[in-house]
Amino acid sequence: MNPTGKAFQGNCEIIHLKMRQILISFFTLVLFASGSYGQSTNEEETIRRINTYLSDLEKIAFNGAVLVNLNGEVISKGFGFSNKEQQLKNSPNTIFDIGSITKQFTAAAVLKLEMQGKLSTEDKISKYFDSIPADKEMITLHDLLRHQSGLISNIGKDYEKISKEEFLHKVLSSKLRFNVGSGFSYSNIGYSLLAMIIEKVSGQSYETYLYENLWEPSAMQMTGYTRPGFDPELIAVGYYRDGREWGKPTNMEWDQTAPYWHLRGNGGILSTTGDLYKWHTALTTGSILSPEAIHKFYHPKLRTDETEASYYAYGWDVYQTNRGTTRLWHNGGNNIVYADFRRFIDEGVTLIMLTNQSHPNFDDLNEEISQMIFNADYTPAIPGADNETNRNFTNFIIRTLQDSGLEKAKEAYQGKNEDQDLIEFIMRSEGLDHLYNNKPDMAMQIFLMNVFVHPNTAKALQSLAEGYMVTGNKDLALKFFNESLSLNPDNPFAKDMIKVLGK
Repeated sequence: MNPTGKAFQGNCEIIHLKMRQILISFFTLVLFASGSYGQSTNEEETIRRINTYLSDLEKIAFNGAVLVNLNGEVISKGFGFSNKEQQLKNSPNTIFDIGSITKQFTAAAVLKLEMQGKLSTEDKISKYFDSIPADKEMITLHDLLRHQSGLISNIGKDYEKISKEEFLHKVLSSKLRFNVGSGFSYSNIGYSLLAMIIEKVSGQSYETYLYENLWEPSAMQMTGYTRPGFDPELIAVGYYRDGREWGKPTNMEWDQTAPYWHLRGNGGILSTTGDLYKWHTALTTGSILSPEAIHKFYHPKLRTDETEASYYAYGWDVYQTNRGTTRLWHNGGNNIVYADFRRFIDEGVTLIMLTNQSHPNFDDLNEEISQMIFNADYTPAIPGADNETNRNFTNFIIRTLQDSGLEKAKEAYQGKNEDQDLIEFIMRSEGLDHLYNNKPDMAMQIFLMNVFVHPNTAKALQSLAEGYMVTGNKDLALKFFNESLSLNPDNPFAKDMIKVLGK
């Protein structure tokens, strides 16, 4: 799940958008608020704690690769398996699908073309495509880059076969969600249109232009769709949450050397943690984009309803932390693979996490590590393993709540075997499902049980606060939003709800 609540491509934890949409429709939320805590001065101890945390996650089946840069001190490791059947381990050299992190490359390519005098971000799309309908005539490249065109997110599935002509017809025939430039709505198809424009203006394929102008100058030889000629054994096999094999992205139906247009330009690029770190370095040193282009990359022209505190830039989420610093962030995935890339550029911290098995137990890994870095007293909770024993026990506790109530469920939990654990994210999801399906009493029982077992887990406390908010208990909602926020000061939703309740 992305912390902004924005609908990024394939967010890997199912979030309950109905609740958020109801709340947002009533309240104006200030997104991306950040906790006010200081960076740990003992970097050696912080690195030790991070290594311990990652090792603990591997024990409960984390599969992926992680890179942490802390003021020049770099941790780069693989965890779990890239191919379970062949018992191949993940490593810093493992190649992963990076999902919507692809968008920042598309945005950088547009800015590079602008530097070369071949286009302008203020150009209307009617300059590059024929027969633009009247409702879309005013859409500019700037609008596409900032997801403010009003275009819907998708018109088909990622690997669904489609021609360029059919794709354009469907996009241009779709109904806008709002007037051009008047709001925000995450649109994958908008970035595919940008990829088409890159090809038309440069006279090269999307991948070739990015390689020659972005990746090769950054020494990124392991990034692309197919151009690197990847060693198939280094490409991670994707797995569903329950362990079933999904396969390798390169084994899906592609249009020869790249995905079809449902994915091209907006997702699906393959890379490694090391190559993404090279990209971070190239952007930091200014070797790819001019100072003017870098400024526009992170600080484009904003709408009147936005502030400098938080906004979606060109392929990056940008917000100002309470420490007075800037965080640049993006994630991506498809409920199987997941990628998270965040850069605290003023503080010398870069976090990159790529996984071939997206799971709620692990998708917040970078968030937890950032808490450890900026709060020396923070200790992340290790979730219960998502295995058959724990799932059966969690379902047993839910049935006990339904049949006999909270006190009996607590007794049943206290009498559990040592190898049994209550899975927090299942309890939270079950409770929210009841809450949104007009079963608030049962929802509150589940939330209270979850907090009884996980009193130091921010998400468990937040869901209980949401339950109290929906059921009208303002005081307890405030209490538990504040408790959640004390554990995760970088929680925008909790901060916003505290402001709302305070009014």
